[in-house]
Amino acid sequence: MSSATGTERTPAHPQSNGGLFANLLRSLTLMTARRPGVTLAIVAIATIACIGITARFLTFKTNRADLIDPGQEFHQRWVSFVEEFGDDSDIVVAVEGRSPEQIRPVLDRIGTQLTEESELFSRVLYKVDPTALRHKALQYLNPTELEQANSRLEMYAPILEGHWNRAGLESYSRRLADHIQLLSQRQANNELSSLLVQTQQLVASLSDFIQNPEGFSNPWPEVVSPNSFPHANVTEPQYQLTPNGKMGFVLALPRNVSTDFSGSSRSIARMTKILDDARLEFPEVRIGMTGIPVLEADEMRRSQSDMAAASVISFIGVLMISLIGFRGIRHPMMSMSMIAVGTAWAMGFATVAVGHLNILSMSFVTILIGVGDYGTHYVASYLENRHKGLSLMDALGETTQTVGPGIVTAAITTSLSFFAAAFTTFLGVAELGIIAGGGILLCAVATFAVLPPLIALADRKLEPRQLPVPFQGQMLRKVLKGYPGSVAVIGLVILAVLTISIFEIRDGSVTFRLRYDYNLLNMQAKGVESVELQKKIFEEANGSLLYAVSTTDSPQHVRILKEQFLELPTVSRVEDLAGYLPTYSADETNLLVQAIHARLSGLSELPRGIPQLDPSAIGAALENLLAALKSQSDPLAQATSMQLDAMLNGLDQLPLEHQIQLLAGYQQGMLISLHRQFQMLAAISNPEPITANDFPEALRSRFVSNSGDWLLRVYPMQEIWDEEPLTQFVKDVRSVDSDVTGTPLQNFEAAHQIQQSYANAAIYAAGVIIIVLLIDVLGTGTLFISLIAPLAAVGLSVMLMQRSGTPLNPVWLISLYLAVAVTVASIIDFEKARIALLALFPPLGGLLLMFGILSLADVNLNPANLIVLPLIMGIGMDSGVYVIHDFRHQKGTYQMTRSTVNAVTMTSLTTMVGFGSMMVAAHQGLVSLGMVLTIGVASCLFVSLVLLPAVLTLIARNRVVAEDSQEDPEENEPNNELSTDDDALVVPMNRSVNFVA
Repeated sequence: MSSATGTERTPAHPQSNGGLFANLLRSLTLMTARRPGVTLAIVAIATIACIGITARFLTFKTNRADLIDPGQEFHQRWVSFVEEFGDDSDIVVAVEGRSPEQIRPVLDRIGTQLTEESELFSRVLYKVDPTALRHKALQYLNPTELEQANSRLEMYAPILEGHWNRAGLESYSRRLADHIQLLSQRQANNELSSLLVQTQQLVASLSDFIQNPEGFSNPWPEVVSPNSFPHANVTEPQYQLTPNGKMGFVLALPRNVSTDFSGSSRSIARMTKILDDARLEFPEVRIGMTGIPVLEADEMRRSQSDMAAASVISFIGVLMISLIGFRGIRHPMMSMSMIAVGTAWAMGFATVAVGHLNILSMSFVTILIGVGDYGTHYVASYLENRHKGLSLMDALGETTQTVGPGIVTAAITTSLSFFAAAFTTFLGVAELGIIAGGGILLCAVATFAVLPPLIALADRKLEPRQLPVPFQGQMLRKVLKGYPGSVAVIGLVILAVLTISIFEIRDGSVTFRLRYDYNLLNMQAKGVESVELQKKIFEEANGSLLYAVSTTDSPQHVRILKEQFLELPTVSRVEDLAGYLPTYSADETNLLVQAIHARLSGLSELPRGIPQLDPSAIGAALENLLAALKSQSDPLAQATSMQLDAMLNGLDQLPLEHQIQLLAGYQQGMLISLHRQFQMLAAISNPEPITANDFPEALRSRFVSNSGDWLLRVYPMQEIWDEEPLTQFVKDVRSVDSDVTGTPLQNFEAAHQIQQSYANAAIYAAGVIIIVLLIDVLGTGTLFISLIAPLAAVGLSVMLMQRSGTPLNPVWLISLYLAVAVTVASIIDFEKARIALLALFPPLGGLLLMFGILSLADVNLNPANLIVLPLIMGIGMDSGVYVIHDFRHQKGTYQMTRSTVNAVTMTSLTTMVGFGSMMVAAHQGLVSLGMVLTIGVASCLFVSLVLLPAVLTLIARNRVVAEDSQEDPEENEPNNELSTDDDALVVPMNRSVNFVA
């Protein structure tokens, strides 16, 4: 057999001393490769079954509340609130115009149409029209005002009984004159002053009427003044308008929301059509919509379209890198087919194990592409073995025997790292860990079930010289071998500088420069209408979409809590229904309202005919009133008397018939106005106590539950999407009500939980990795002592913590266990412990480099990109173990093998392209995710291929070689690109440590 250059070579023979597990994998591989059709048919059936199960049973949970553990106390309060009051995530329609008169018709048009479409919208609120409250308006007066009204009605008792002659001009004038004389004699100055005002009102009304009979003003004193009503708006329709009247709102709760990640919703689609029609009908106003449902739908819809574009770019980019790295298309396509099958199996596993995907766990496919790409290592090793001269079957068997155990080890290690996330308190991260962990194991299974039969079919007629030669990184290998010290120093300096850049000195203390961005709006695509409109609403009317909710058992407690909330510096306003209720309870006012209602219930009709007037009698009555006024020294009395005297003089100048006509017309106006006042008072004197049921359902259901609980909405003074104002707002409202809940508090707790959960997941993953590395490198006795000894320290710590009442912290206990285990291992066998710790260099160094670059670039972490922690740990750990494994299988001086360079480079570059494609998205969350992961993978690649090999080369310079005749692997290397004599001295590079072999 000849090499690619034509040089004759003797075929190599497969090794068979790989251990029981490796030999078992070899046997299974040869069995599948010899029956590729049967194997692939079984794979196809399993794949189709998984796809069918997924399509039929997998559901989606798109609500952010589904990410939170229902057992958490703060979330239980939220769930209880939702059960009592229902979902309060309204769609908010904003109408901008020049004036309320321009806006109100638009609100009516949109609000009426939404109300009619009850199958899509509920609790439509655009104006409050409490018709029932108009009949009970007297209950809004205080007891003193009601007593005064009842006393005034008592004065009108004969009239109310039907004696309307007592309401004539003559009778009214005589009574005023008599009462002025009586009160003057009694020296009842206060009552006299009130009576003089009443007299002046009559004289002014009569004088104006005589001068202008077309105009009539009511001469009767009001039984109840309009100013006595503290809530005048409860008897009139109140539109949802800003204080300046230039923006109005329609609130509607969508009945149909998206149940997948497309953002589609019949309610939102119908709302969009209604608003489009309204824009055509009212072109002079601006109409838009926002609200939590709209923001989430826009986010999902935009992220889906962005992910579709990113997927195309990613596919093309990965294919190009594979073509360059493998110098062919057939083998990369096989590797990608393996990932596709593993992903399909993982979908089936997710359906059976969890049953649904949430907003976080939907990213597991990205994780599998980044971490579960074992096909690249398998194909690279297979091609290497073929170029060594092995036949197809021998090369497949040798590849599985040497690389297979490492792939299994890597899959187990990485999957355990993700499974460890199941112990975190944030349900979204826990479910992601379960699905990703199972998916990684299935990708490993797919590697051995799919690649050997595919390769057997594709390469059965090809000679080694016809196969591609993968990228081998010759230049990098030579630099690392020739100048390891310089490379190590430069690499460590870069690492140190970027690590220092993570920190900054602020206010005299060292703090992290890297920040966590709580603001979910910053993850939205720029220019999205719903985001911009929400910002404008807050600027115009402090109409935050986020508010805290507090519940209590009575309107009285609502008022108490409202006063306390309004005293907080972070609270701008409080909305509640109790503010629409009477200030005084029914126990204080009901009897008085009943008395008024009883007096007015027998109100008679006006007499059809007006009694014949006697001008002389009326003149005499007015003269008596004039005399009574002149007898008083009060300035008002004197001014009124002068006006009355002038009016009488003018009246005397008129013909008698004209006098009778004027006085008859005025007296008719007196009777009608008094009767109308009684009617209006009777219409608002319903004594039945006002309850929440008197309010429109759209308003009542938002603030009063069916069980009788009352709700307050507490709005922030500032926008609380950012951490600092949100934290202070949550702290303040909890100082008033410790059980307060709402979207801001959910966001606050969830943000902290997701941060802590990802951090804990990274710690758990590190713990699993360290233990596996110790198992791999240590001898049996050393390993036993290293793993058992820390238990004593952990047990002692647990005992001390329980005695002191300190809560047990699993993260601290795990850290203690690992620290003691590594310390014990280092004391007993420092060389091997050092090798295990060096394997952690890529993940830990990669994270430090990544954080340093992000700090310098002013890129913050956020809920979208925080998944980098477990991902970078997994990717970096795999790369580190490959290099360490390569180092351990060489004797004497160390030089990275070609297969190690190819495997680490290819998997890292394809992962970077896959994640980097997200940076073309408009959705800023995806942009940040793609940027951070690309930087993180590149950082791990730098440490794995540059810094770690340089350090290992320095360490190996003085390593003792067992046989003095050991040759440098490069010395006898033929001068052709296909030679792999240096690699023949080592076991081909594995995906991870071979602790199961």
